[in-house]
Amino acid sequence: MPVYVAAYDHPPYFSDVLNTDLTRELINLLNKYQDSYDFRIQVIPPTGRYKALSAKGCCDVIFFESPLWGWKKSGVGFQKTIPLVRGNERLVAYKKDGRDQSFFDSFDGKTLGGVKGYHYLLSGELLASDAIKKKYTTYLADSRIINLQMVIGGRIDLTIINDELLSALQGSSQIKVSNLLLSEKVSLEYKLHLLVGENKNISADTLQRLLRELGRQGEFEILFKRFNMNRFQIYRPAITR
Repeated sequence: MPVYVAAYDHPPYFSDVLNTDLTRELINLLNKYQDSYDFRIQVIPPTGRYKALSAKGCCDVIFFESPLWGWKKSGVGFQKTIPLVRGNERLVAYKKDGRDQSFFDSFDGKTLGGVKGYHYLLSGELLASDAIKKKYTTYLADSRIINLQMVIGGRIDLTIINDELLSALQGSSQIKVSNLLLSEKVSLEYKLHLLVGENKNISADTLQRLLRELGRQGEFEILFKRFNMNRFQIYRPAITR
């Protein structure tokens, strides 16, 4: 039975810019270890994720997603698996002489980079990207990779990046993390699950069972280590050999 996985740019969980990502690799594992379900990626924009999992939507499930990100207000029914990842976000800027942590104290006179359809915690408020654009001088791109490139290129002053991406990019020639000044303050903490729409081709219980089977085979440890993300991993099942 086909199971369509909604995927939008959210590196390192999904990205058309990076060579691979956790969603694609997890789909490969799920398809390798069972044959009852055929998991397939359906690329969507971030703003389309609620519609994708709605009753008439194109998809059955979305991987590595937080219910905090507008799901409860969306009106779309969903179930969630156990949390797999504990992640967080922080402000980043270009590192240069004379710039220190005080640079993050105010957005006055600065351009903030964001991604269309994302949610951010700023000044104690969790806001959708459209609301942030009304409140701050903001450039909304289609990708966090683009945000980072624009910060390094001096086209924007600040952006908000998840620590998981920064960790996955360590040693990468594509984005040099050493060129970035990272805020010492975490903006937002969250847990990521797999979310399943109601009355879809797979249930959250079934998906969770498949995850546990992969976990017992040690595949989760290998997957997260590959992306340098072991410290963010919550789900650590007993491995059987």
